[in-house]
Amino acid sequence: MARQSRILALLVLATAACSTTQLLKDVFVGVSLTGSPHGSHLRPQGLTAVQARGGGEYDVSDADIEKFYSELITGVGGDPPKGNVVSEMIVKFFHGEFTKQGFKRYSGLWKGPPPCTIGKKDISVAIASLKEQMKNPMFVTKGGVGYDAEVLDLVVNDGKGWVWLVAEMSPGGMAVELMQSVPYGKRAILVAKQSNVDEMFAKVNWDQSIANIGITLGGPHMTIMDGR
Repeated sequence: MARQSRILALLVLATAACSTTQLLKDVFVGVSLTGSPHGSHLRPQGLTAVQARGGGEYDVSDADIEKFYSELITGVGGDPPKGNVVSEMIVKFFHGEFTKQGFKRYSGLWKGPPPCTIGKKDISVAIASLKEQMKNPMFVTKGGVGYDAEVLDLVVNDGKGWVWLVAEMSPGGMAVELMQSVPYGKRAILVAKQSNVDEMFAKVNWDQSIANIGITLGGPHMTIMDGR
């Protein structure tokens, strides 16, 4: 009886530790511009402005978008590998349920391995959700006019036929959102033809998507200093 009590106590402690690890993972989902699996930081320690190109000219032409897309689809597709900034942010912001009341983030335990860490199964679920949302997004951020445009001038859809996954610094760290207009002044991670999202995912180069986070599209370029 005493042995059974000890086993039960150990199981309770293990479950509590796993839950604590999951909670910490939700709060401190790592961001690493190098894609290192050895831990990274969602909250950068500082931002360093880099000289803007073109003497303050931030126009993004149709040719620029086509070039961005052609460089992105130089891979073999599939899901992004675990342990890098893109896969972890996609899991954080797309593994869950999209409702009319908002996005409800998955609150269970990550599948790993190791247990309680983001693994391939978690990434696959999040990628499936991302695909669905890019094809028919429930929540879209306005943009598409130009850098530093007035809020009232921004549009939900600029009619160019693209859907973007972009990153932007927020009070809680780096966050991602979907746009159907040119994401001026933001970090464009992925872009797909709204009419053929599957084409992008079939050919996506995830290394290129990670590199894209270091570039501000249509705005002053900023370099993230992760402070590691």
